[in-house]
Amino acid sequence: MVMDIRVLTPDRVICSTTADEVILPGLTGQVGVLDGHATLITALDTGLLRIKLADKWTPIILCGGLAEIDRNRVTVLVNDVEELVAVELSEATKELEKATSAIENAETSKARLDASVELKKATARLEGINYLS
Repeated sequence: MVMDIRVLTPDRVICSTTADEVILPGLTGQVGVLDGHATLITALDTGLLRIKLADKWTPIILCGGLAEIDRNRVTVLVNDVEELVAVELSEATKELEKATSAIENAETSKARLDASVELKKATARLEGINYLS
């Protein structure tokens, strides 16, 4: 049986589809959602949302937010998203190295925080490449 999933930002609907399985990037780790999941509201971290339908995974990079799971419906409210369309492995690897270097060289706590968000995005991009084939 499938469930409905909607991914929304403040200004647009990113996707509204059905899914067999959803994996959310929770603040304390990944949250897997299958048909019949218990009702839940959870905070989301910057990371990779994975939506599975008919043995095909669709990756979307989320930039923090909330998810509500209720009666086979998953609603994801996020600040922003990055949709992975065509990302080259070499480009994603360079972005990861750049983000890692930015954290190591950060001189203020704000710079370190900004760099850690970029590192999470770069890691999610690299992880998401595996789902694009």
